[in-house]
Amino acid sequence: MGTIFWPKDPLDGNDMTLLTSILRRWCDRHQVELTAQESSRKAKELVEWYEFGVKDPIELEELIDGKYWLVSKI
Repeated sequence: MGTIFWPKDPLDGNDMTLLTSILRRWCDRHQVELTAQESSRKAKELVEWYEFGVKDPIELEELIDGKYWLVSKI
């Protein structure tokens, strides 16, 4: 059995507070219960973006809302 490298830093309490607040706002806007399957899917997406390096709360909200597709083509 080999060693598994996990190159990501663990999420701390501050990270979880930020991510939870973004997810709660998303749930409120879309009228989705925090415990719903759709909310879980968005939470996973949110954590993936955060671990990828997106730390700006506004950008994270736009990413899980799908607004990054609204950028006009040049």
